[in-house]
Amino acid sequence: MTASKRMLYVGCALSGELYSAYLDDETGKLELVSHRRLPGLREPGGAMPLCLTRDRSTLYAVSRGEPFFVARFGIDAEGALTHQENTPLDTNLAYIETSTDDTHLLCASFIDHHVSTHLIDEQKRIAPEASYRQSIEKAHALCITPGGKSLLGTSLGKDVIYQWTPSSERTPGELLEGASVTQLALEAGTGPRHIACHPTQPVAYVIGEHNGTLSVVRYGEHSLALLQTAHLAEQPEPFQAADVHLTPDGRFLYASEKATSTLHLFTIAPDASITFRHRFPTENRPRGFAITADGRHLIAAGQFSHHIASYRIDPESGHLTLVDRLPVGQSPDWIEIA
Repeated sequence: MTASKRMLYVGCALSGELYSAYLDDETGKLELVSHRRLPGLREPGGAMPLCLTRDRSTLYAVSRGEPFFVARFGIDAEGALTHQENTPLDTNLAYIETSTDDTHLLCASFIDHHVSTHLIDEQKRIAPEASYRQSIEKAHALCITPGGKSLLGTSLGKDVIYQWTPSSERTPGELLEGASVTQLALEAGTGPRHIACHPTQPVAYVIGEHNGTLSVVRYGEHSLALLQTAHLAEQPEPFQAADVHLTPDGRFLYASEKATSTLHLFTIAPDASITFRHRFPTENRPRGFAITADGRHLIAAGQFSHHIASYRIDPESGHLTLVDRLPVGQSPDWIEIA
């Protein structure tokens, strides 16, 4: 892989496939590298959450079909994937993320209503049994705060944001075990879904699937406070808001809305408040998208178009310009960027 290219990994739920593609950092062009069905998958189902280990040596992909498992792939210097093993699971996971020290897999289960952790050993193998599990109604996503001192999570079923703050003797991976729990109730019918944290301020942005809101939340060591409730652009259809990400410099926020197949741009003020600026058409039903580490490109996946699309981010305004599209598997819904 050349210095001007970075690898994208795309989870395609309905075809049960994992796609790899290059993104050219200079041009924004997309190039298919490879694709494969998840080994051991008998029947695809649900979304296909992905996550990279913090050291970028391993990719995990979740099967929410039959059977439930997490597939582990090693990543070589060129970004190519080698399947190493599947870890069977007894639950249906909607979200996964590794701890900052890559010793635990942090999980949220929307279907089975819990958050949990699984130990990861030095070879990046995942223990099949959960080391910790806590009941959360329709748990949808988790987010480790910058610095790794606490963990945020969403209950789409109860309209609640959770924060776990571990005691000082806990390791970076033990963000749930023995932690004190703080809760913030949002307006009924919000449906809090995904979370993005500000890179330099103790503020998180939580997208509301059902009412099209962005809750701007300040977190402290044992506190959560709602600072602002912003709104996606008005639309005649019921909201199906999905994903939220910030540019690395903390200047722009983007949110996806599935019913209208749009990406919504907000600017972020110095006090971390946000203002809606523009709505851009994108791939049909954009459940997931990602932003490159340099903040120059946004990659969106269309569940119904079965394509991914790359956009150039204007560094002054945050406006998106379509650069390229690439056909992938059926129902792409998750993107990780190496």
